[in-house]
Amino acid sequence: MSKKPELYVVLSDIHYPVHSKRAIKAVFEFIRQNPVAGVVLLGDFLDFETISHHTAHKPRLRRRGGYQADIDGFKRDVLNPLEKLLPHDAKKICVFGNHERFLDDFIDENPALEGAISVEKSLELVKRGWKVIPVGGHCKINNVLLMHGDQIGSSVHVAKKLVETTCRNSLMGHVHRFSAFTKTGVEDGDKWCGQTLPCLSTTSPKFAKGRPNSFLHGFGIIESWGHHRVNIYIPIITQGKFCFHGTVYGG
Repeated sequence: MSKKPELYVVLSDIHYPVHSKRAIKAVFEFIRQNPVAGVVLLGDFLDFETISHHTAHKPRLRRRGGYQADIDGFKRDVLNPLEKLLPHDAKKICVFGNHERFLDDFIDENPALEGAISVEKSLELVKRGWKVIPVGGHCKINNVLLMHGDQIGSSVHVAKKLVETTCRNSLMGHVHRFSAFTKTGVEDGDKWCGQTLPCLSTTSPKFAKGRPNSFLHGFGIIESWGHHRVNIYIPIITQGKFCFHGTVYGG
């Protein structure tokens, strides 16, 4: 008897508090209506502009109390609602990205804070049942390797670089756009696909200053149905809506 398929949702680059409320609402609607076995937060779920090295000499962008406000807001608007939608035995994985690393950079500049504060502690991730993957790390769902992707890069050929680096089916975020590349080996069955995920944050970031970009709203769905048997879907969210298997989500 074949194994019953398991559905995993992969959310990358939320960048709270510059997240897309409509896109996230559509994803939550999907999770509410489908039997999800697990969720992966694939990095940059917090934007951390207020402690970023990019704003080190721009005090106007460093809000007083900004760190705690971002933590509290992310719990209230994303983490708590997400956890309420998941089955009690759902797998929950949190991969840190380069924006979560901004806190480490901030502590390097303010070493007196070392040991007193961390993203993991502030969000109580372990207490909430999340498996935490540090910056630069990865996890696996079946035979799919997942990483944030800052260690791979962000060029136009990043999906090619991803699969050539991992030599396996791979998913990454970081670049806020969809792309794919397939690598083929010399033996039968040696085929791997590397794919990059769209984001769930604004597609018009302030740093772009209105310049056109290829950012898209979307997320990943991994359908695991046996040993090394998976299907990967990447719904694109347009104006807060997407369609999957004949059902429209969002509004």
